[in-house]
Amino acid sequence: MRAKLWTAREQADFGQKLSACRRAVLFLDYDGTLAPIVPDRDNARPYPGVRDALERLLEIKRCRLVLVSGRRVTEIQPLLQSRLPFEAWGSHGGEHLRVTGQLEMASIPETAHEGLRIAVERALHLLNEQAIERKPNSVAAHVSGVNAELAPQYLIELEELWEPIAEEFDLELLDFHQGLEMRVPGITKSEAVSSVLSEEPQDAVVAYLGDDITDEDAFSTLRDFGETILIGSEERPTSAKWLLKKEPEGRHIINFLHSAASALNR
Repeated sequence: MRAKLWTAREQADFGQKLSACRRAVLFLDYDGTLAPIVPDRDNARPYPGVRDALERLLEIKRCRLVLVSGRRVTEIQPLLQSRLPFEAWGSHGGEHLRVTGQLEMASIPETAHEGLRIAVERALHLLNEQAIERKPNSVAAHVSGVNAELAPQYLIELEELWEPIAEEFDLELLDFHQGLEMRVPGITKSEAVSSVLSEEPQDAVVAYLGDDITDEDAFSTLRDFGETILIGSEERPTSAKWLLKKEPEGRHIINFLHSAASALNR
């Protein structure tokens, strides 16, 4: 499916819903949504102005703001530097950091741990340590630091190394921007979204914004229940209803967040 363009009119209509609602839930991906995609993932700072916009929303009691990322939750705050506590789901739903600071972890089988360990071991024959991202329920290999012309070949070789492991240990492979991830099935951003919404009233106004293939599970889950918005520079097949076009310096997401905060404060 193709997403329709999210324009000022859609933003205004969404603002009216927010103004009238008793409860709003906003889900936000981190990399590619609140922060640009950069070669050095440890330096993926949010767009200038994003933190202030998020903090406006965090101060609104009838709004539940939830970050949903493929990153470990412990990596988000050092990058975001929020002055206010926030809720986050990390590792594609494998970790849940509540606003209270309580951290909950998904349980995975010992066989999965062994498969992920072997995947790291095999990947290190091809990539350096810095390119391997270990998570509780997955391992991601990034080729963003590899010569751009060689990156596709690295991904092919990595897939050949990992496919037998995934089959043996009942794991799954997932492509993402400039990388490949091996993960435990059933732990997805969709599960995180469903868990959050199970705690919220059915008439809550809901929106999910994300840019990556890992957000598609959440888009599918929410398509009939809220606004699903793909962040991107061009159209691509997606389960999201809307496409929010990227603008320089992240103006697209900053404007969205400030508009939402203004509507909720009416």
